[in-house]
Amino acid sequence: MGDRLVGVASFSPEPTPYRPGAVAWRLRGMAVDASVQGQGAGTALLDEAVRRVRASGAWVLWANGRDSALGFYERHGWVVHGEGFVTGEVDLPHHVVVFDL
Repeated sequence: MGDRLVGVASFSPEPTPYRPGAVAWRLRGMAVDASVQGQGAGTALLDEAVRRVRASGAWVLWANGRDSALGFYERHGWVVHGEGFVTGEVDLPHHVVVFDL
């Protein structure tokens, strides 16, 4: 991977109905180059996000996780909530995933 950009993620403050009243941040999008998936880039992105968001005083991270990525989130301690749904943005099945800081 070296100094080549292989992954991106965006996070912003946004409440979640799964933790009413909690200071929450939402993962809005995350992608890792297919050529390096499974080599730790996604884990590094999540670890750094957790560090920064926790330092901001937040209590929880959450996202609409693609069903194809749910195993990745669960391996990192995120919990799947609710019924699945298809988003209008990408027309792929998703579930809400939540990570308590």
